Amino acid sequence: MTNKLLKNILHISFFIISFSLYSNNIQIDSTKAFSEEKKLQTSVTSFEKKNDTLQIINARFKLIQFYTKKGFYSKSYDELWKLFPLVETPKYLTQKIETLNILISLYMVFEQHEKAKETYLKAIDVIEKQSNEQQNKNKFLGRIYNLGAWIEIKSTFNFEKAEELALKSIEYYKKCDIDEATFHYSEIQLAHIYIKKNEPNKAKKILFKLKNIYPLPLKRPHTLLFQRLGQYAELKKDRDSAIYYYSKSIAAIEKFENQPDKKLQISKKLSENYEKIGNYKLAHKYLLLATDLNDQIFSSHKSQNKELFEIKNKYEIELKENNEKLKSQQLKLLESEKEFWILKLFSLFIVLSCLFGFVFFYFKRKSKMKLLNQQSLNEKQQLEIQKQDEILELKNKELLTSALQLLERDTLQEDLKKQLNKLSVKGENTNIVKEIKNSLNISTKGKWNEFQSHFTAVNDSFYSTLKSNYPLLTPTDLKMCAFIKLGFSSKDMAQIMGISVEGINTSRSRLRKKMNLPRKTILSEFLQNFS
Repeated sequence: MTNKLLKNILHISFFIISFSLYSNNIQIDSTKAFSEEKKLQTSVTSFEKKNDTLQIINARFKLIQFYTKKGFYSKSYDELWKLFPLVETPKYLTQKIETLNILISLYMVFEQHEKAKETYLKAIDVIEKQSNEQQNKNKFLGRIYNLGAWIEIKSTFNFEKAEELALKSIEYYKKCDIDEATFHYSEIQLAHIYIKKNEPNKAKKILFKLKNIYPLPLKRPHTLLFQRLGQYAELKKDRDSAIYYYSKSIAAIEKFENQPDKKLQISKKLSENYEKIGNYKLAHKYLLLATDLNDQIFSSHKSQNKELFEIKNKYEIELKENNEKLKSQQLKLLESEKEFWILKLFSLFIVLSCLFGFVFFYFKRKSKMKLLNQQSLNEKQQLEIQKQDEILELKNKELLTSALQLLERDTLQEDLKKQLNKLSVKGENTNIVKEIKNSLNISTKGKWNEFQSHFTAVNDSFYSTLKSNYPLLTPTDLKMCAFIKLGFSSKDMAQIMGISVEGINTSRSRLRKKMNLPRKTILSEFLQNFS
């Protein structure tokens, strides 16, 4: 009797000491948690003052993550609903989908399955309609279908549907570039479904593959992986293995400070398994831990969780009111934007019209200037040609005058010679008359050759063009063409060239034939205009 009493006293003392140590640890953790919470709240306030929306969203996500790790789900829920007005614009689509995912998880923790299903369907609709980038879309769908499988497991017990959604999640994750751990969480979910369906071999294949991928020491994925391995061991009636895996899962939860709701579930499982192997002390320990966690997380008497447990709709009502206000503001904004765009388009039209007018008149003026410059250039060229023609005509007139003087001189000489030949001179005057006759017999051929070379120099293009167009013309023909161009008569040409007038006329006929001129064409006019 005394031994039994002593034993009871020792047990009670041990319990008091343990509780005292546990209370001290809780107090230390509470102080530390309060300090971290204050720091995160200060960060949110700081970004709100700066009006930096993206930083506000990110800071609130960190605060939600902190509350979730500590099991303060009511505060997580409060912060989450503050996020929705901030993530409504397409710019923050990723953050909006993440917010919906967290909301689904919170509803599932508190077994609000209908609300979870409603939010799940809304999230799919948002992803399908608003997500344009395929990589992101695959990632979003991978996550949401994994949550859908969880909803089916917990609410409808439709494990076939759950398996279908888990496989869909894995399929979408395979299409995008994500870290392996995210993909493996979907595989762990699939293994959980196979355990629920009582298909241990399928579950084993997945779980032991992942166990090899994640060897000890503890890593974050061990939280869920060891929980599912514990469930698999229970299915196989292997209590020791189940206890080992559940204990490792709790150790991972405590190390990485995540998923306190899972710690509650696993503590219950450990209590059950210890009870079945006859270790009532540890069964009691984990039952107390489960009770404490249940009270901490779900007790309606705890101020931090009371509102969430009842899942009040105040935030939804506020959000709807905010959405109505937002829609009203958006309509006003759209009207303002419409007026702004009309003004902008009108201004753009005016600017473009002015620009078009400027370009039109610029090119028109440029074209006009170009035309004027071309006309000026043409006029200069015409004047230059006219000047050259006038010079050519002047030179040809000089040549004509020179030729006529030669002809006149030749005629005068012939007349003198005839007159002298009629005279009968005797005595000393005979030699004088004879000398005069000899002087009159001086050949003018050299003078005519000189005249021809002058004409050729002046009318070089005339000769070259004539030869090019009519290659059958002889030098005599070309000389005759020159005389005709200068306006010599047949008589003058006959005298110059030393042939009869009839010979000149015959030569002219030959010229017409060689040049293939029609009867209507007057040779003199043709040659005078020829260039």
